This record gives sequence, structure tokens and C-alpha cells, in this order.
Amino acid sequence: MKSMTARILVDTNVVIYSLDGRAPEKQKKCAAWLSALTSTRSMVVSPQVCNEVVSVAQRKIPAPANVLREAIEGLLRYCTAPLSDAEVRRALDIQTRWRVAWWDAVLIASAVGGSCTHLLSEDAQSSPVIEGVKIIDPFVLPPEAVLG
Repeated sequence: MKSMTARILVDTNVVIYSLDGRAPEKQKKCAAWLSALTSTRSMVVSPQVCNEVVSVAQRKIPAPANVLREAIEGLLRYCTAPLSDAEVRRALDIQTRWRVAWWDAVLIASAVGGSCTHLLSEDAQSSPVIEGVKIIDPFVLPPEAVLG
């Protein structure tokens, strides 16, 4: 039995795959993750993810503007991970210590600042736990493996 409710920060790629019908298997898995996270109130998003989803979707996914706006509006209610000067400083330390890409370091710093237990990302680094945040790949583990 888990003593703490999972708080899972969702990476941009998970949201993008859930919107993009060009990869149906990935879309199905990511949609299942997002559904499970919202139904268990475990989903956390950072401002970085909201911004990246808009940028990537506008460039790569043939979705009407109203569909994208609806998706972002849906994300905003879960946008509780911080992204302030404290997270930028923490990201600098994470990038140096763990040798991760800059935007991954910023995301991990937001996860730490938001008291997240996990980061859901297909871009899992070599270390499965960074700064106390367990990185999980949505294509390797199903939601029930983490959420019970």
C-alpha cells in the first residue's frame, strides 16, 4: 500500500502524443495515462509544458486552433508545478550534477518544486530517480503500475 498519493508531472511529449493521431499506439497509451492521472487527481503540469505543447502542436500536428485551445485550457487546471527563479537555480544544479539536457533539468526542477513523486516522460534519462523524482516512461509502464 502506498503511503503517499502520487503526484506525477507530465512531460510535453505525453500530451503531444495524446493529441497526435499519426502514432495511434502511442496516442492510446498516452491518453490512458492522462485519463488515469486526471481521475486519480495525480496529474501535475508545469508552465513549461503548457508553452511547449502550444509550440510543438502548432508546428507539427494538424489540429484546428480550437482543439489546441481546448487542450491547453484542460491542462491549465493541473498547472500547479512552479517555474520561478528557484527552479531555474535548481535546474542549473541538476543539469551539472546529473548531466541532463537543459529543458529536462528545468522540468525536473519544477517537479521537485511541485512535490511531485514522478515525471512521466519518454525522454527518460540514464538515472531513473533524480532529486527524489522517479522518471517513468509511459510506453514501458501502464498507469496501474504506478497508481495502483
